[in-house]
Amino acid sequence: MKSIYKNHYFPNKIFTKKYAKDFKTKVLQEEVVVVNNPLIDGKTREVFLDGIKISIRNGKLNPPFIIDVEHDFPFLKIHFEIEGSSKYTPKNEKSIAVIIPGGHYNFFFLPEVKGTLRYDNPTRKTLEILFTKDYLKRIFGKSFKEECSEFGDALENNEPFLMWKQSRPITTQLQAIINEIINCKFDVGLKKVYLESKITEILTIFFNDLKNKRNRASINEKLSEEDYLKILHAETIVKKNFKNPLTISQLAIISGINQFKLKKNFKLIFGKPIFSYLTEMRMEKAKKMIVDQGYTIAEAAYEIGYKNPQHFTAAFKRMHNYLPSTLKKKV
Repeated sequence: MKSIYKNHYFPNKIFTKKYAKDFKTKVLQEEVVVVNNPLIDGKTREVFLDGIKISIRNGKLNPPFIIDVEHDFPFLKIHFEIEGSSKYTPKNEKSIAVIIPGGHYNFFFLPEVKGTLRYDNPTRKTLEILFTKDYLKRIFGKSFKEECSEFGDALENNEPFLMWKQSRPITTQLQAIINEIINCKFDVGLKKVYLESKITEILTIFFNDLKNKRNRASINEKLSEEDYLKILHAETIVKKNFKNPLTISQLAIISGINQFKLKKNFKLIFGKPIFSYLTEMRMEKAKKMIVDQGYTIAEAAYEIGYKNPQHFTAAFKRMHNYLPSTLKKKV
């Protein structure tokens, strides 16, 4: 198995990356690649499990950064574009265009990859997970086709498939799992089990969502492109102002959409009301501050906008069903 890359700035230079067949490995393997040149400055950490390749990228580019890419193996990938943007344009009939803006994700299958990748943002931070078909079949067993629905049919028929025609915003639930994968500190044996469990958790969320789509119209059918972009803009504003949240009326004015459509469409896209989304995001940030950065409960409460630590503690317990003080015992 191999991947071939050619940068448009240096068309005569070709970079080839080889992999073990089906990413097979008896033990977890990890390697770090550091690149520092006028076009790119960053680090990629690659983790190989049995049938999985995890790539964690963090770096800066000189946009537009354009490369030709070709893989000699079927491409089954979950792609979280945490920061930046990614656009794949195919040059064959066995793949389809894949566009993932910053803060979005998608899951796709391309039987053959030959096309162009374009990155238009100077900063990129991603989590990318490559699978083999056999790995998915191992996870789902005999219920593979039933559980994977349209995705399973595409894999069986070797047809390109994009789980969501329009890449979806990364939810706070998924962001928490992403952080757990990126920051995993376990030793090799435990790390393999832990990462596989997190990937299975992501797949469960994805395929449950795909299964539920049978019983509801897709978001694209309910929203115009203009309204969809306005809701994404509103979500960005919510994230930027999480410490001092705007009122619904203020958010509606800035987003350029009326309050009724804002509340209705926000819930449609993100699966929960604006206030619930904000609270979940704040609690996740506080949790990370306490566990990973050593903040006290009072400090974390203040940093996410709670003037009274007791109010934060009550809100945290309502969401997680345990007190934030429990986190300090785990540190």
